[in-house]
Amino acid sequence: MTQQKILFISHDANRAGSQLLLLQLLRLLKERGVPMHLLLCNGGELEEEFAEVVTITKLYNTENSVSNPFSGRFLQKIRLYKLYEKQNAERENDRIIAELKSQNIGLVFVNSIANAEVYSDFLKFLHHLPVVLFVHELGMAVKLYTYEDHLSFLLKKTSHLIAVSNAVANHYVRDYNFPADQVSTFTLIDHDHIDEKLKNAQPELLEKTHAIPRDAVVIGGCGNAEWRKGNDIFNWIARRVIQKTAPLDVYFVWVGAGPQHEIYELIKSDIHLMGLEDRIILIPPTPQALDYISRFDVLLLSSREDPYPLVVLEAALNEIPVVCFDGAGGAPELIESDAGFVVPYMDISAASEALIKLILDPVLRETMGAKGRTKVLERHNTVKSVAKIEAIIQKYLPLQVSEKHDQ
Repeated sequence: MTQQKILFISHDANRAGSQLLLLQLLRLLKERGVPMHLLLCNGGELEEEFAEVVTITKLYNTENSVSNPFSGRFLQKIRLYKLYEKQNAERENDRIIAELKSQNIGLVFVNSIANAEVYSDFLKFLHHLPVVLFVHELGMAVKLYTYEDHLSFLLKKTSHLIAVSNAVANHYVRDYNFPADQVSTFTLIDHDHIDEKLKNAQPELLEKTHAIPRDAVVIGGCGNAEWRKGNDIFNWIARRVIQKTAPLDVYFVWVGAGPQHEIYELIKSDIHLMGLEDRIILIPPTPQALDYISRFDVLLLSSREDPYPLVVLEAALNEIPVVCFDGAGGAPELIESDAGFVVPYMDISAASEALIKLILDPVLRETMGAKGRTKVLERHNTVKSVAKIEAIIQKYLPLQVSEKHDQ
């Protein structure tokens, strides 16, 4: 009998945390010979990389597959245009459903609650199958990326929930009454891949592109600019720290803030009005993010909410201490009291004082940074992490997998 496949669902292929984590997971499962298929609900720059790992069904059109024999003006005039579009959509949906049915799916693996609507409304023919839900979102993101009825339905159908941190797991147990005995925590980081990139990183890139002094202390932030990430808080802390550490050369650098983000001009305006345009540097999203991160002396996680951001793990692997807020997500679970500082939620003063302590004490930075790396390697061992996911999958879809890569 042909082995049934796992259908993985990703809301898009953008270069962001949950998508990158899924891509790593698919690569590692492929090495074990796990039969898989991917439903990609939208495109993005990672699409080609996904295609190198797994077969894909796209829930979106990359081109017009049906030629229009009439002009749009004529169709609209005779009120057939909407009907024509509806029929095209129905034909495309039928094609996608047929393609998915042909894949012999035995388990649905939903990556992110952003896929709740697709699962609820489009994948009705799969509702009889067991579901593993991998959640990366806390309360603010839930409101942004899904509707309560869709999420409630998905949670009701979920056989097992995987969360990226204890903070996330507790959110769904507490606020949605999800059974605690059906919840696991898991995250994945490819140590070897990141270490290789860090080994070849160009920390001097920041000096080259923004002419900061070579002996400057750099406090870094990273992520797509948005209210949830706390770019405004980052700037408020920067002003306080720069004032208190003068005349030291202290710079604040945010990687991932560009003109494509809605709040970019507001961030720039604040920096300008603070008179800190030479000390707070904004770098647009870039594939060279790790080059900039490798130059950070401290990572400031200014997020109002961040389940367990990849940049914290990358910083820790690079032996960079982290300052973060308690109650804002999963980072405090790694940082604790020895890999940086966890300060009260939104306490600008406490965050500033923690940064100043690290700025003035290079030995403390080194000690805390080294501890962070040790904890990432101990707690997020790649082989153990993949085995944990595989064990969850095996509960609902017995698989014959290869063990040769562990030998």
